[in-house]
Amino acid sequence: MSREPQRSMLHMQMGQETIYLLLAITLFSTVVMGAYLIALNNAPKPREEPPIIVLPEAEGFSFAAGSATLGPEFEARLTRQVIPRLRATARAYDARVIEVIGHTDDVPRQGGGRLPSDLDRTLVPYFLGQTDDAPDAADNAGLGMARAVSVARYLRLAGLQDFTIVPLSAGPFLKPDDSVVAGGDAVADDSRRRIEVRLRRKRVASQPAGSRP
Repeated sequence: MSREPQRSMLHMQMGQETIYLLLAITLFSTVVMGAYLIALNNAPKPREEPPIIVLPEAEGFSFAAGSATLGPEFEARLTRQVIPRLRATARAYDARVIEVIGHTDDVPRQGGGRLPSDLDRTLVPYFLGQTDDAPDAADNAGLGMARAVSVARYLRLAGLQDFTIVPLSAGPFLKPDDSVVAGGDAVADDSRRRIEVRLRRKRVASQPAGSRP
């Protein structure tokens, strides 16, 4: 075989090897970039706060009047919609604390001020699942707390016990647009009767002054 065909075959082989090498480099770069983008998307967002999950009575997250007992539809919505969203948000923001805030409207409870309040005695056992009797509240502030405890209890017993879950009450003080209640707002308003669920990161304990790291 003459030298000229040999050179042509050699050049052809080198050209194929170069193409294969470029394809391999391109494929490797694509895989690395894809992995980087996935990791970046799933990384905690230190400057951002997790979104608030609002459970409005007007959209089916409702209690019977004056009651803190969760109905079957409410529990089903928590299982299907809220718990998966909480887990996904917690992963995205590296959040381990769930705050459950109960909100009411400003209509006074019937018999308010005269009804016996058992919240000091019943809230903690109910939250821990030691009793199935939902607490009774004598006023809106207590009702907001009792409803928050009912939701927090369900989240805890439904599989979120690895989170720190804190029930809180805002009573009638905060409207859905974050404006504070004003006088003369004592009207029935299902948009104000809601549960808000907030995720946050755990606080880092500060060292006492003068201590060494």
